[in-house]
Amino acid sequence: MTPEMLDKLDRYRAEMVRRNIPSGVVEQWIGAALPCATLTLDGDGPVVGRYGGPLLIPPGAPDPEFPFVASLNCADLPEKVTGLPLPPDGRLLLFAFPDLDGGGQVMYVPEGAAVEERVITFEYYDEDPDCLEISSQYPQGELRMATNVSLPFHSSKAKATDHGWRGEDLPWAPYASIHSDLWNVVDGRDFPRGGWVQVGGYALEECMDVNPVESAALSSDETWDIEDWVLLADWNPSIEGREGFSLHWAIRRQELAARRFERVSESMHWNP
Repeated sequence: MTPEMLDKLDRYRAEMVRRNIPSGVVEQWIGAALPCATLTLDGDGPVVGRYGGPLLIPPGAPDPEFPFVASLNCADLPEKVTGLPLPPDGRLLLFAFPDLDGGGQVMYVPEGAAVEERVITFEYYDEDPDCLEISSQYPQGELRMATNVSLPFHSSKAKATDHGWRGEDLPWAPYASIHSDLWNVVDGRDFPRGGWVQVGGYALEECMDVNPVESAALSSDETWDIEDWVLLADWNPSIEGREGFSLHWAIRRQELAARRFERVSESMHWNP
């Protein structure tokens, strides 16, 4: 991790100790920290992608099921920053519709691949004009990267039993609200114009008990072990009528390394 990340964790540790949180709990939390990249319109870091713009995909690629959110340059998102084995070049295209009945997907376009501009009209725009109004608010512009560090906010994890899955409290569960408040102070991140995309790290929601990556894994059709799954990206948009919405794209690490982005699964949260 970078010196800035370590400094943020040190400040967090000091605040938790000052609140008399047991040192063992504090160290478990800090030991779970992961690197991540936060992408915003208002940052002063390097440009690593963009919100919106023309949709450029290979001629034979199927139409995406959801509107275009963002394009990310893989070469500008190294593993030391994101903690993820992303392809060394090419672009990741993120698609989503911010609704609990919506969804998301990811497409990878290799460097040098032939592409064409694709303009798509979704049938549900005609069926529900509100869908068009929402997607017309998708942010546009260059995304700039800030390196960051991510801590888990969920307070329970899924555990397999003979009768299915059940939740099991994590050691920090009794202190979850204090953790959230203090990390927000230490992190110092306001909600920026256009919201943000986070690559790697832990998923963030307005409020949560379970890991959204677990929710995405459980919604997939494959046998899974949560240790195999990682957060590919988070989208926390700034859209009128979708305040508090977040979407999480998750994938098994093996599938990510093999560039099988059709295996991405997603979970969403919205408290209208």
